[in-house]
Amino acid sequence: MAEEKLDRLDQELIARLREDGRMPYTALAAELGVAEATVRKRVNRLIEKGILRIVGVTSNEKLGLHTQAIVSVKVDGDKVDEVIARLQPLDNVRYIGVSAGEFDLILELVAESNEDLFRFLTKTLRDIPGVVASQTSLIMKVCKRTY
Repeated sequence: MAEEKLDRLDQELIARLREDGRMPYTALAAELGVAEATVRKRVNRLIEKGILRIVGVTSNEKLGLHTQAIVSVKVDGDKVDEVIARLQPLDNVRYIGVSAGEFDLILELVAESNEDLFRFLTKTLRDIPGVVASQTSLIMKVCKRTY
C-alpha cells in the first residue's frame, strides 16, 4: 500500500478534528479560509482512504474506571494469536499490541479499582492458556491522551 502524502490543508483538518471531531464543516471552512465543499470532500477522502476515523472517546474516570495500567505479557511461543483472540472481546482491555523483546504483548487496561485490576491479573489473564508471565505498570496520572 502506497503511503499517502498529506498537504497542509489535510494536516490542518486532522488537527482541528482531533480537538473536536464534531466541528461543523462550515466552522472548519471559515477557520481555514476554504469553501465548505472543499472541507467536506477532503474529510470524506481522508475517511475513505482510512487515514481518518471520527469516533466517540469516553472519559474513563466519568465511567468509574479509575484504575489504568499497562501490562506486558509473555506468551508461550505459538499461542500469541490464541491469547489475542481471548483478550480482544474483553471490555477492560483497551489496547493490544504485539511487541518485540522480552514480552510478546502490550496491553492497556482499565478497571474500576486496584482490586478489580488485581482480579483481572490473577484470574482472567492468568487463566488464559499460553500466558506465561506478565508485568504490570500502574498509571498514576495521565498527562496526555490523544484518543
